[in-house]
Amino acid sequence: MAIDRETRLCILFHESEILGAGVSVVRALGELRSHGWRFSGWFPGPGALVNEAGSTLAATGFHEKPIAFSLRGWRREPGIAQRLLSTPAYLRAFARWLAAEAPDVVHANSLLMLPEAAIARARGVPVVVQVHELPPAGPKRALSIRWAAALADVLVGVSAPVSSMLREHAGRTPVLTIHNGVPLAPPAEPPSDGFVVGTIGHVARTKGTDVFLEAARLAHAARPDLRFEHVGPTRLWGDEEYDDRVEALAASPELRDSLRMLGHRPAAPAAARWSVFVLASRQEAFPLSTLEAMAAGVPVVATAVGGVPEQIEHLKSGVLVSPESASEISDWIVRLHDDQELRSRLAAAGRERVREAFPLEAQAEGLERAYEEAISRGRSGRRRLL
Repeated sequence: MAIDRETRLCILFHESEILGAGVSVVRALGELRSHGWRFSGWFPGPGALVNEAGSTLAATGFHEKPIAFSLRGWRREPGIAQRLLSTPAYLRAFARWLAAEAPDVVHANSLLMLPEAAIARARGVPVVVQVHELPPAGPKRALSIRWAAALADVLVGVSAPVSSMLREHAGRTPVLTIHNGVPLAPPAEPPSDGFVVGTIGHVARTKGTDVFLEAARLAHAARPDLRFEHVGPTRLWGDEEYDDRVEALAASPELRDSLRMLGHRPAAPAAARWSVFVLASRQEAFPLSTLEAMAAGVPVVATAVGGVPEQIEHLKSGVLVSPESASEISDWIVRLHDDQELRSRLAAAGRERVREAFPLEAQAEGLERAYEEAISRGRSGRRRLL
C-alpha cells in the first residue's frame, strides 16, 4: 500500500522512564521518518523517556496516569479512591490530545495501554497493539489479549513466544512477529585492572536480580578478583519485600566490597567496561539488554526464557542457562573468567549475530508493514463495536 507523505503515527508509551519497550520503538523511528511518517507520543506522566524521545517526536503529550493493572498497583500512592477519582480526568486529557493530533494510526506499545487504545478505536482510528510482555497464563492474560484483539487492527509480538500467546486469543485479528533491533556499538574495552561482570534491568522478581546477586556471591567465592555491577532503577514496582531482600543481599559481607549497584543511568558506558554480561531473568519477552551487550562485543550468559533463545544459540553466540540456577550462572562466569579464547569467540559471534539478524532497519520495516496493514483494514471498513 502506498503511504501518503506526512502520515501521522501516534505512539502510546506505557512508561515515562527509559526502559526497554519504549526505547526499542523510539530507536526505530529514525528509519521510518525517511519514509514520510510524522510521529507524536503520549506518556503517562513526565520522565526521562519523554526528554529522550523529544527530538524524534513532532509532538508529545503526557498526564499523570492513575490507572493500575494489579491490586498492588491500585493501592500505591495516592491510593485506590484517589486513583479512581482521577481516572476520568486522565482519559479526558488523553482524548483531547488525540483529537488535536488526529493520527492516521495509533501504536499502543503495551497491553497496559488498552484503555487509551479503546478511545482511539472509538474515534475510528486504526490501532496497532504491540506486546513486549509475557504475563503468566491465566484468566487475566486471556481477557487482556481478547480485549487487545477486539481493539486492534493488527497485533504485534516481539518474539515467537509472545506471538504464540497472542494467537491463542486473537481470533481473526492478524498477528505479526517483529523483533526489536539495536544499533551496533563500538566494541567494549574491558579494563586491564579487573574482570567485571555486569547486568542491566530494573530490580524485580521477573528480572531475577536476586539470582544475579546469588550467582555473584558464588562466583566471587571461587574467583575473589571478580567484580560485579548492576545498572537499573530500584524500588520501581512497589514490591517492598523483594526490594528489601535484594538490598540485604547486595550489602552482605560476601558482596559489599565487590558489587556496585549503579542505579538508573545510561547502560552503554557501563557495558563498555564489562568482561561478561549476565541476564538472570525469570521471564523475558525479547530483552534489549542482551542484544545491546552482544552488539558491543560483550559475551552473554542468559537464562533460556521467552524469546532469549531466538537471540542466542548456546555456545555459538552466547551461553544459555536454566532459569533460577544461580550455580549454573556462577559456573559459566568462572569458566569465562578462566578462558579468554572462549570469551573472545563468543563476543565476536554475538556481535555478528546482532548485525545480521537484528538491525534497526528490519524492525522499522516490520513496524511500517504493521501500520500499513492497520490503515488498510481501517479503510476497508473493518470495525468492531466496543
